[in-house]
Amino acid sequence: NQMRSSKDKKMVEMFFNSIFLSIDVKVNDESLFDQIPDKTEPYNIQLMNVYLKGLMTKHLKHNEYEVLRLSYGLDCDPHTAKQIAEKLKIEGSANYVRVSELKRQAVQTLIDNVDHSQVLDYL
Repeated sequence: NQMRSSKDKKMVEMFFNSIFLSIDVKVNDESLFDQIPDKTEPYNIQLMNVYLKGLMTKHLKHNEYEVLRLSYGLDCDPHTAKQIAEKLKIEGSANYVRVSELKRQAVQTLIDNVDHSQVLDYL
């Protein structure tokens, strides 16, 4: 992994946080995502899903990939943490916590490993 400038890493972090993490933040039963006015040009959601899944396949372990795919409905309906734990056979009384950990870990892995040039067109 080559050294990246902090500016480049910040751009990658912005990209993945805007897609994955900001959707999870809830304020008055609305996600933060719903409250931010969309000033971007429309993009093809199917194309974005294919692109994201390609990056995820390249950089993530199987369970990390599945947690993000199922959490955000990248080719299916979104699943709850409890449903994902059942589907991936993650056992234990706090299995949903493990799903949340995997989700955060997966996003961080993408931030750490995806080159900024791969996300520039989407920022």
